[in-house]
Amino acid sequence: MISAHETEVTFRFDALHWRFKASVDPEDYRLRGIRNAIGPVDGMRILDLGCGKGRFARALQEQGAEVTGIDLSSAMLSEATGVDRVRGSARRLPFRSGCFDAVLAVEVFEHLEPGTWHETLSEARRVLAPRGSLAIVDKSLASWNAQRPWVPSALLKRIDERRGRWMYPADGPVRERWFWPSKLRKEMQRYFADVRIVHLLSPDEEEHMLFRKLPTTRLMALWVARADGGADV
Repeated sequence: MISAHETEVTFRFDALHWRFKASVDPEDYRLRGIRNAIGPVDGMRILDLGCGKGRFARALQEQGAEVTGIDLSSAMLSEATGVDRVRGSARRLPFRSGCFDAVLAVEVFEHLEPGTWHETLSEARRVLAPRGSLAIVDKSLASWNAQRPWVPSALLKRIDERRGRWMYPADGPVRERWFWPSKLRKEMQRYFADVRIVHLLSPDEEEHMLFRKLPTTRLMALWVARADGGADV
């Protein structure tokens, strides 16, 4: 059953689907980080949570993966051409246990209601095959802004929210939530024994010594977990 939070998120993505890109550069630093985390994808069965227009799914398919996408936004899914996709919630995955080698979530958790993280992680764990990997890419609350390295990214986000420049209205029931990397890792450790964090370096950040020398200041983090024993089937 779709929650009120998910209904609002879906409405916003449907209304603003034109803002979102339909493709990703094959050498995008997030995509490169995912490939490094989960290994060679040729022949791998991958589930893309919150797949949107399927840009990461298509990029992985081009490298030989068998990718299925899931998203709640009909408008976004309508443009996910060339990708096997279903409409649904990450909280209740319509797939049998142990059927994927990897689960991917790129900038998805920032749109979830924090109290539902455990449901999403539990479902991801369930559908993973033995030794399967979960890779989450999202924004870090500890990051600093690449254009203004003396300012926390979250502060600029808050200012832009109040100016109406963000996806969700500042006074609305939902807002994009960033989080401390350690917080999500702690949640993941309830379901995965092996969890690590990689702080991804963007091209803009690479130009500044701050981001090169202090990985925790980078905007994008990658959480990687492995299901050692596999899911119960």
